[in-house]
Amino acid sequence: MTELDNVKPTEIVFWKKLFASSFSVVFLVNVRNQTCIMKVHHGRGPRRYYEPENRELDIHVLESTAYIRLKDRGLCDRGIVPNFLGSMRKFDASLCQPHLKMFLYDEYPPSAIFLEYIVGLEMISLHNYTTQRMDNIVEGIRQIHKVLVRHRDPKPRNMMVVTDTPERVVWIDFDRAETYDEDRITSEQEELLEEEEEIVVGFKKCLVSSPAAKDIYSCHVFSF
Repeated sequence: MTELDNVKPTEIVFWKKLFASSFSVVFLVNVRNQTCIMKVHHGRGPRRYYEPENRELDIHVLESTAYIRLKDRGLCDRGIVPNFLGSMRKFDASLCQPHLKMFLYDEYPPSAIFLEYIVGLEMISLHNYTTQRMDNIVEGIRQIHKVLVRHRDPKPRNMMVVTDTPERVVWIDFDRAETYDEDRITSEQEELLEEEEEIVVGFKKCLVSSPAAKDIYSCHVFSF
């Protein structure tokens, strides 16, 4: 896939809105004759006096930084996460109307990332769960942790299977992620990575031991 550098809003052809939350909106788009995912983040202003100074709070910075690390370390090429194609920082939403009408009156301009569009992607669930897929989900989070990215939202909605392949799984949605400094990682950060892996392993054990569960969120590991 071709990387998307220096994209202008007028180059984007919007096809479909896929998902929306109070933090971001996800679209299927075409940019430079390439079908891809565009995730648009609401803008953020200066840090408020009561907000912590020791961590990043801008979800666009969090997600793009995580994807850059993951791509640089080969996790995009290995299919563990979607291929990161590029980003567009603080652009004029008025140039993308009516598709970005939900951003038009924001105090601060939005930013966006572009990701690989994977056909047949769906959330892991009781009807598509297999032992191999769950093993690969656990191994995926381990590989993500090896490059010192902590996902911070390891729930089924961010664990995807690819319907036309029996084994491939994909981790998505890194807008809460923390990307740690490889030269200065602290013991506390290492513990947080270990705890997150334990959550995912616990989810796997829950599915194996409770095959008759009514829904995938009934596992106690997602009570937080």
